[in-house]
Amino acid sequence: MNRRNGRISFTLQRELGQLIDESISDPRLAPMTSVTRVECTPDFATAHIYVSVLGEPEIRQGSLEALESASGFLRREINNRIHIRHVPRLVFHLDETLAEGADMLKRMNEVARQDSKLPVNEFEEPEADSDLGDEG
Repeated sequence: MNRRNGRISFTLQRELGQLIDESISDPRLAPMTSVTRVECTPDFATAHIYVSVLGEPEIRQGSLEALESASGFLRREINNRIHIRHVPRLVFHLDETLAEGADMLKRMNEVARQDSKLPVNEFEEPEADSDLGDEG
């Protein structure tokens, strides 16, 4: 990613995050929806928007559908906020990394809970053989 692409991606991420929080009133949109990253194609024709949504799979899918249906509105608002020659087509994707991390943490906590239920065996060191050290 070149410097210009990085700047535009960062600006789109910031502006889209604000717009999603402040301007979309679709009931399908989960309150805990955040833009985690934006990747623009080299020709800036398309911007891949990765969003993280906390909640069940149905809630995540509903939020994605709400964002897709609001993409025209979001493009117009982006055009009003930042002045670039061509506002890219917005393609939304669910970013599952936070959900996967939360699931992994949940599993680790479950294993820790199960381990705490196991009986504790005290480690006993083997006794030193007194004949080995004292010859003579």
